[in-house]
Amino acid sequence: MGKIMKERIENSWPGIDFCKHVLFVFSVPAEFNEIIKTKMRKCIYDAGLIRSLGTLNLQFTTEPEAASVYCINKIKELKMEAGVTYLVVDCGGGTVDLTVRKLLNDDRIAETTERTGGFCGGTYIDDEFLKFLEKKAGKSAVKIFKEKHYDQVNYMVHKFFCPEIKIPFSGKENDFKIIEFDIEKKCPALIQYINDPERDQLENDEWIIDLDFATVKSFFDPVIEKIIKLITLQLSNCSDCSLMFLVGGFSQSKYLQHRIKEEFVDKVKISIPPNPAAAILRGACLYGIDMKTVATRVLKWSYGVLVSEVWQAGDPISRKDSNGRIDKFSLLASKGTEVDVEKEFSAEVSPVFPNQTSILVQFYYTSEHNSTYCDEPHVRSLGSFIVSGLPIVNSGLDRRVLLTLRFASMESTVATAKSLHNGDVYHTAFSTLSDNGHLFPYRNQTVAAFHIIFVLDRSGSMNSHDQQPTSGTPFCNNRLGAAFEATDKFIKTRINSTQGQNTNIDDIYSIILFESSTEILFENQIITDIDFVQDKLKGKVTKGGTNFRKAVREVDRVIDKHFNSFRLNVIIFLSDGQDRLPENELTNICQKNKEKGSPLYFNTIHFGSTGGDVLRQMANIAQNYHDTSSNSTQCQYTRTPDTISLINSFTNVANSLLLYKSV
Repeated sequence: MGKIMKERIENSWPGIDFCKHVLFVFSVPAEFNEIIKTKMRKCIYDAGLIRSLGTLNLQFTTEPEAASVYCINKIKELKMEAGVTYLVVDCGGGTVDLTVRKLLNDDRIAETTERTGGFCGGTYIDDEFLKFLEKKAGKSAVKIFKEKHYDQVNYMVHKFFCPEIKIPFSGKENDFKIIEFDIEKKCPALIQYINDPERDQLENDEWIIDLDFATVKSFFDPVIEKIIKLITLQLSNCSDCSLMFLVGGFSQSKYLQHRIKEEFVDKVKISIPPNPAAAILRGACLYGIDMKTVATRVLKWSYGVLVSEVWQAGDPISRKDSNGRIDKFSLLASKGTEVDVEKEFSAEVSPVFPNQTSILVQFYYTSEHNSTYCDEPHVRSLGSFIVSGLPIVNSGLDRRVLLTLRFASMESTVATAKSLHNGDVYHTAFSTLSDNGHLFPYRNQTVAAFHIIFVLDRSGSMNSHDQQPTSGTPFCNNRLGAAFEATDKFIKTRINSTQGQNTNIDDIYSIILFESSTEILFENQIITDIDFVQDKLKGKVTKGGTNFRKAVREVDRVIDKHFNSFRLNVIIFLSDGQDRLPENELTNICQKNKEKGSPLYFNTIHFGSTGGDVLRQMANIAQNYHDTSSNSTQCQYTRTPDTISLINSFTNVANSLLLYKSV
């Protein structure tokens, strides 16, 4: 489709830069959430219609909003004046969407109540017809028929049921004549799947099913009742509404029109434009020509930003990080608020650390009026970007950044971050990007950042003295000490290798020690002091047995608590022994990372003379998930027979991370 559109436009208007000069306006149901619109944006990008995901040349409008723009001229035709409040009911195929608007003096429109909708469009009438067919021909027969003969199902519904029954049915019994549905003509492939007793009955009826008035009416009533309830609810929230428009393909239904007029004719004036199915298309085009037509919108979501605050008594202890801070949701704008599309909502953030040169700005939205934390079930990621280049000056933490959100269009939320120290401004337009990452308005391609999690076996077998750390290191003189030395060298190698690189966000580190239980040495830690790790590791000794499952569960908890799609999660899992394969636990963590679109770099290190099969299987499980994720980072198993090999393996992994770039 993208290729055809480009050729058509470029042939019609020579010199047009398709991705620069063409504005796309896509209409979507009001019930579509931000994640669905994000997936649509990604599909549009993949089709080559836009050059970047964050472009302002792609706008979305809701179907009822597009219809409400189209209805402006219809209001004038009805000789109604500015100030009139009207309800648009968009009855489409899958959804019914409702919005209440007020016509302003300058032919602009204001949304006065929160738009609503439901999944009760015209296709649900089709579903009722197919359920009826299941009763007559058998559920299994119709199921197989739909799976193997979609073309005949499509023909039966769209060439027979819709034009001959769904659209003309008026709901008036006196006008109705029994309709014969001939299976041999309309869906002959179905016959081969029908078994007794249904087959015997249909053969006696010569494969004809009679559709009487009560049967056809039963297809409509459950769906239409839902639509009437939606309209009733919306009108109850808007006492001054005096006009209702019915638009959308399903609005052509004579019975739907009859029922709505019967129910509401005494409450509001009802208008059905000619060709109501085209109202959304025409309205979307009019909106694209002049997006200022929409003056205000009622926020369907509440918006906020993640802030890091000093942990206080009364805050959950489980949310306190290793720096004594806690992440919270800071409200910018609350749902249900009518706002001018140009209105800005602002907040200030500051660095957490004196030597911090960049700030990750993370926006969230929720269906609730407010939230406390950004990881609550009803809270979703809206998008993120990085403010970089913050100078390290004597002002320390007093390097404030002003954040603003402006709802410049229905879909593209314009976010701006301005450094109050040097005046640098960062801005982007984004929709919700949660399944497959965030939009990054980076100036240059950057070295990727990681959350590196070391999972180190400290069980009794790690007390073996066959391998030891290098002389002069402060670690215990056994296998565990050698593992500590390799960990320390890994982190120092990573810090040194990223110096001078274009990095917009720091690595963070976590270390988990495990035996029969687990111990967190630190988590979610930005490391700038190269002696920090040594200080944390020295004095730790071996003890207990080996429990891989508890170790993987702890990894899962740490990733969940500190998940950030800007950082790839790197796990280095070291053991010298064997345990039962933690298949369920590992599958769970891999699946969750895959669903979040964040690659999981999983390394297993076998630091022993025998065994290692389970560690190899763990790496294979992780790699299987990686091979189907959006960014195929390698997972691997490595056997290291001695301290030198172990250190080399760790530093090789550290250096290999430089190959990965920010998305």
